[in-house]
Amino acid sequence: GYSSAASDVYKRQVLYKIRNILRYYIYIHQKELGSTPMVTEEKPIVRMTADSMEAYVMLITPDDGGEYTIESLQKALDDRGVKYGIDEAALTELIDEKKYGVETLVAQGTEPVDGKDGYYDYNFNCNFDKKPLMRPDGTVDYWSVKSIESVVQDQVIAEYHPCVEGMDGKTVTGKPIPAKRGREQLPLKGKGFERRDDNTYVALMSGKIETQNDRVVILPVHELSGNADLSSGNIDFHGDVVIHGSVESGVIVKASGTITVDGIVEACTLEAGKDIILRSGMLGGNKASVKTKGSITAKFFEFTRIECAGDIRADVLMDCQVQCFGKIIMNGKRGSIIGGLTHGVCGIEVTTLGNDAEKKTVIMAGASPEGYAKLRQLEKTIQELSQGLAQIEEGLRKFEELEKARGVSYKDDPRRVTLLRIKIRDTATLAHSKEEAKQLRNLIESASGACVTVLRGTYPGAVIQIEDTKLLVQNYVKAAEFYKLQDKIKTRECS
Repeated sequence: GYSSAASDVYKRQVLYKIRNILRYYIYIHQKELGSTPMVTEEKPIVRMTADSMEAYVMLITPDDGGEYTIESLQKALDDRGVKYGIDEAALTELIDEKKYGVETLVAQGTEPVDGKDGYYDYNFNCNFDKKPLMRPDGTVDYWSVKSIESVVQDQVIAEYHPCVEGMDGKTVTGKPIPAKRGREQLPLKGKGFERRDDNTYVALMSGKIETQNDRVVILPVHELSGNADLSSGNIDFHGDVVIHGSVESGVIVKASGTITVDGIVEACTLEAGKDIILRSGMLGGNKASVKTKGSITAKFFEFTRIECAGDIRADVLMDCQVQCFGKIIMNGKRGSIIGGLTHGVCGIEVTTLGNDAEKKTVIMAGASPEGYAKLRQLEKTIQELSQGLAQIEEGLRKFEELEKARGVSYKDDPRRVTLLRIKIRDTATLAHSKEEAKQLRNLIESASGACVTVLRGTYPGAVIQIEDTKLLVQNYVKAAEFYKLQDKIKTRECS
């Protein structure tokens, strides 16, 4: 029932007792035979742990008249190489209290203390969740979406805490144990701020702060407290635009960053380099256009043309023309698509599709047939350009051979100049075509397996198209997922 360590100690104690009995037996018999008794020098037993971090001493019961001294114990420790962390008080206690046959801890090493790397405390948050919150009743709170983190001039944006050096440890034999060293971080990179007092970073301007890879950037923000109308003029801003009022018809708002509008957006034009957030929605009147390289979050769109490189999250799309290269997500209680043409390349998830008036509603998912045709055309163009450039290289090589053979320069020969011009033009065209083809392949790959998920019901009049296959819904379909299987569109229960 002993543990391994306790069992070893018990065995040694038994062996020591047997040894003492044998020695006493030899001593008695030597005395009876008249011989001079053998003088034995008792030595303490020293044991070190496997990691050499602890040393123990066990005293053997001495022969009659024998005793231990501090010097003898220290010598025994020294013989075993124990030189560090010796507890003098423990040695004294061993002798004074005559602790025989019991292991006692008499030396301990020092554990290393690892250092800590330097780190930054940031006084801003850029990790926004762009998904709006779903209320308990199933409706969506579009005011919960945060688009920017603002700072003011002279605000402390970050504080640096230097590294803490580690402390080496040491075994009882005196062998050092190296500690992990703390490392300093590189100074913050970016723009719109400066370093003060070595460890403090302060904003040089008021604006929007964000992280871009390993850089911190403060950018200006164009903020309009009222409405954007024709009297205030169009907005074309390098940065983010925040409009706390509405955007009236005819206004053009362009931003290299994010566009955020709190009020209603009417028949106007919005173009953003990043995201577009419309907290109230858009009444397009068949004259509105929205284009973004990021994602879109809006309460609703009516009669609007939309082109979005990322995802779209909304409650209602009414008679809109939508081209979304990401996914369209409308899974709130009121989420519905009615009329128009809506294309979600990576799929569509909506609560209700169509309406009880059986209004024609065209829904597309996956890569379009036009996308596949364009990729085929690009691949053909790339092949033709590559062959043409190979022939041009052969022609230029022949001019070099003629120069060597005849010793005449053909540098200004009109035929050679023409070949060089064509080479420059076609090389640029080839690079552009390859890049466009690469993007199309990535798009088609991301669209693989795209489907249309309708959480509540699909009304007659809806047209479901996945890639090149169409399905006209003629009867009401309860919650179902439309997916493509070979050359047919089938339905299955929503997962």
